[in-house]
Amino acid sequence: MSVSTSLMRIWYAAIVAIVIQSVWIGGGFGSGREIVEFIAKYGIYGWIAILVATITLIIALIPSLEVARAFKAYDYMTWSKQFLWKAWPILDIVYIIMAWIVIAVVGAAAGYMLSDLVGMPFAVSAAIVIIVVGVLHFFGRRVMEAFWIIGTLGLYAMYFILWGYMLATKGGEALSNISAGLHRGTPLDAAVDGFRYTLYNLIVVFPALVFADRFRGRFESIIATILAVVLVYGAATAIWLCFMAYYPDVIGMTVPWYDILKAEGLYWLLAIYVFCIFYTLMETALGMIYALVRRVDAQLRLRGRALGRTGETILSIVILFISIFTAQIGLIALVAKGYGTMAWAFFIVYFIPVVTIGVLRLLKPEWKKELWAKV
Repeated sequence: MSVSTSLMRIWYAAIVAIVIQSVWIGGGFGSGREIVEFIAKYGIYGWIAILVATITLIIALIPSLEVARAFKAYDYMTWSKQFLWKAWPILDIVYIIMAWIVIAVVGAAAGYMLSDLVGMPFAVSAAIVIIVVGVLHFFGRRVMEAFWIIGTLGLYAMYFILWGYMLATKGGEALSNISAGLHRGTPLDAAVDGFRYTLYNLIVVFPALVFADRFRGRFESIIATILAVVLVYGAATAIWLCFMAYYPDVIGMTVPWYDILKAEGLYWLLAIYVFCIFYTLMETALGMIYALVRRVDAQLRLRGRALGRTGETILSIVILFISIFTAQIGLIALVAKGYGTMAWAFFIVYFIPVVTIGVLRLLKPEWKKELWAKV
C-alpha cells in the first residue's frame, strides 16, 4: 500500500471520527452538563467513569463500523437488520425517541445561552438552527462534511484556549480538591455511569454510518475508533480536571461552562465559547436529522422512489421544528432522566446484539446466510 493510499484511508477514517465527535459534542457535552451528570459529580472517581466509558466505546464502535463496511449497510435501517434481523424496528423506535431527546437538549442549551447572553428570544435561536440544518441538507453530503470539519477545528481551538486558561488560573484549586479526595458515590457508581454514558451516546454512530462507505478494510474502522476516543474522551478528561476546581458546586450548575465563565467575569472567552457551542449544537442537530433522512430515503428506495434534495430539506425542517419546540422540559431533567433511561434501551437493542451477533457474522460471513437474506 502506497503512502498516499494510506493517508487517504486515514483521512476517510478521520472524517467518520469527526462526524462522531461533532454529533456527540452538542448540547449536553458542550454545556458541560453531561460531564457533570455522568463523570464530574463523582469527584476523584471521575477517572473511573472515563476509563469504563472509553473501553465501552472501543468495544462497540469497531464492530459497528465493520458491520456497515462488510455488509454495505450505510443507513441505520439496513445496518440494524444485519444483527437484529426482523427485530430491527425496535432499534428504529429507540433511535427516534433518543433523537428527539437530543434535539430537545440542543434547543434548550441554545435557548438558555443566547437568551441570557444577548437577550435573543428562544424562537430566534431555534429558527437559526432550523434554517442552517435545512440549507445544509439541500446542498448535500460534501457541504455537511465541510461544516463538521470546520466545526471540529474551531471547537478544539476554543477548548485549548479554555482548558489552558482554566488550568493555569484554577489548576491549584483542582489539584487541591483531587489531593483532598473529594468525591460522591462509590467507584462502582462511577463505573456504571461511565458505562451508561457511552451506551446512550452510541446514537452518534447512526449518522456516521453513511461516511463509512469509503472504507476498504478493518484498518479504517480501527483508526476511526481511536480518533473518536481521543476527540471525545480526551476532551472529557480535560473538562473533568477543570471542573474539579469548582467541585462540588459544579454539580448544581445548569450549564456549567457558561455559568463558570460568567461568574469569573471572562466575557471575552464566554463570547467565543457561546459561538463555538452554538455551532456544535447545529452540528448535533444536523447529524441526528441526517441519519433519519437517510433512513427514510433507504425505505423509499426499496419501493423505487427517492427523497431528492428538496424532499430531504423539507423533511429535515419538519422533523427539527417538531423536536426543537418540545425543549421546554429543562436541560438537567432531560440529561439526567431521558439520557439515563435510554442508555439501557441501547444496551439491550444495540450494544449486546452488535458485539455478539454482529461480531459472529463478521467472523463467519456464511453463518445462516440464507436466514439473514430473508430480512
